[in-house]
Amino acid sequence: MRVEAEAVAPSNIAIVKYWGKRNTELNLPLNSSLSVSLDSLWVRSKVIFDEGFERDVVTINGNKLSDGEVKDYAGKVLDIFRNFYGRRIYARVESSTNFPSSAGLASSAAGIAALVIASNEALGLNLSKRELSKIARIGSGSACRSLFGGFVKWNKGELENGEDSFCEEIFTPDHWPNLVDVIGIFKEERKKVSSRSGMQSTTLSSSLLKCRLEFVERTFGEVIDSIRTRNAKLFFELTMRHSNSMHAVILDSWPPLNYLNDRSFRVMEWVAEFGRAGYTFDAGPNPHIFTLEEDVKEVTEFLESEGAVKVIISKIGKGPYIIS
Repeated sequence: MRVEAEAVAPSNIAIVKYWGKRNTELNLPLNSSLSVSLDSLWVRSKVIFDEGFERDVVTINGNKLSDGEVKDYAGKVLDIFRNFYGRRIYARVESSTNFPSSAGLASSAAGIAALVIASNEALGLNLSKRELSKIARIGSGSACRSLFGGFVKWNKGELENGEDSFCEEIFTPDHWPNLVDVIGIFKEERKKVSSRSGMQSTTLSSSLLKCRLEFVERTFGEVIDSIRTRNAKLFFELTMRHSNSMHAVILDSWPPLNYLNDRSFRVMEWVAEFGRAGYTFDAGPNPHIFTLEEDVKEVTEFLESEGAVKVIISKIGKGPYIIS
């Protein structure tokens, strides 16, 4: 027996950040998070299940992953699908990205999301998006947010089995049509410390983590309201404050950990002074700068003047889809 399917899934950028887990095996987060799916960053994955395969094989942009890398990410997802399917059938996964992987642009999130959508289609399981988001979460925490388009909330949940930790789309992709994410690519090499390792270090050692979780709880509703009312000034401010909050606890980890660099701090200073945009950084030095369409040119020119090797303009994107 041989079945296959191919899917495309968007990368996402968190406004309210996820950093730290209450359960590392199930990737259950310490706090709920909120992200934006992007239309310009995506991963395309083809999955082939064949009874003749003896193990799972994954390639990304033509590079074959080690057995250990497969086991840690895609393998966990594929094991869940095998359990649903009721047969021990291995897979070959071929993925490609249109942006640098492991540079803090959520390539693993989009990749796992595409794998989940394609596996569900290939095996004919017809699982709901909510159920699929829980499966994606097992492979890579933020991957569950790439199962949807627009503005996405990941509920942290309270149950130990993770059944109430899932994602949902809270605003559609067309809710804020003139909101734009301007992404400056300064550094494309693989980061020295993975997000998974960094989160564990922060959770175990940061004395500021409790304050951050209180801040997230206190302001989560404000972030949602700023999006609902399209209040750009408030949205930009909260976006920057949530980014700063996450990177503060990262730096407070021991041994010290830092994903930003001198250029990142220059970007932060300029955006704050500019006043018509808001920056956010995931686990990497490359900035996402949210602004309105009329200010994209000025933001782009600034990034280029700072030496960005690439500037990506992205609007709010739709969710993943199957390629016929």
